[in-house]
Amino acid sequence: MALARIGIGSNIGDAARSVERGLAELRAVGVVVARSGLYRSKAWGVRAQADFVNAAALVETELEPHALLAALKALERRLGRRPTYRWGPRVIDLDILAYDEARIDEADLVLPHPRLRERAFALVPLAEIDPAFAAARDALGARELAGIQRIPDAAARTARVVDWDETLERARAAAEFCASAGLVRFRIDEDDLAIEVRRPSRASRQPAPAPASEASRTNGTPNSTNGSTAPAERAKVVLKAEFVGIVRFSRPSVTPGAQVAENRELAYVESLGIRNPVRSGGKGRVAEVFVADGQAVEYGQPLFSIEP
Repeated sequence: MALARIGIGSNIGDAARSVERGLAELRAVGVVVARSGLYRSKAWGVRAQADFVNAAALVETELEPHALLAALKALERRLGRRPTYRWGPRVIDLDILAYDEARIDEADLVLPHPRLRERAFALVPLAEIDPAFAAARDALGARELAGIQRIPDAAARTARVVDWDETLERARAAAEFCASAGLVRFRIDEDDLAIEVRRPSRASRQPAPAPASEASRTNGTPNSTNGSTAPAERAKVVLKAEFVGIVRFSRPSVTPGAQVAENRELAYVESLGIRNPVRSGGKGRVAEVFVADGQAVEYGQPLFSIEP
């Protein structure tokens, strides 16, 4: 896992709400381990536009720098960003400010961000949650720092008032739909309100072998070439993906023939930033591994088979 420092900004519409939503949606690229408050600042580069609201987040991610950049750009588009002129207004801006100790200088990606130490609007929120950048923030002049104002009680100002009667009714309707459609998981996302319904899944088991017929028995024991009893082939448990996403093997990763303990996590499917574990159920032996670590999987796709 790598630690990425992400800068978030917006200056279109309810900018504070857009930044809060951007922070929440970062779960799609990793685990947010810390976030700053919200700060207001004047536009940088092109001054004749609305003030920006900025924040920063520390994200533990398994994505490599270029993959993380691509994922953030896709997330910007999903949150409504459209192409405009350089340094122009935007509904959301997600920038990699730094990535572990990586130093990259390529046409499409430079890390750490080349102008980070010049930009108070990025350094002030970042230093709030990462002391490693406090010295760079303090090296800025008083004029630059004076232009950055923390927004008090931003979370309370942007919080949604929830009608719980309506929410419970919608949760009941979602549960009924989930059951009637045979779904394992159903989720509704609307701004900062999420309703998720899950129901237990059952690993699909192959039917146990039928008892040997009377015709195949001699003196009450199954026929065999050497007179001994041949063991029936054991039924295997096939573990399938319950979500569409990326499968990640847990460590140490298992291979065919490996013995696994009861309820051991073999892998997890990463879907919309949610870690959905795949467990062995009972103890046994891994008979087959159907997927590769990091592979995209569909709902119902076989992942492992376990021989009890």
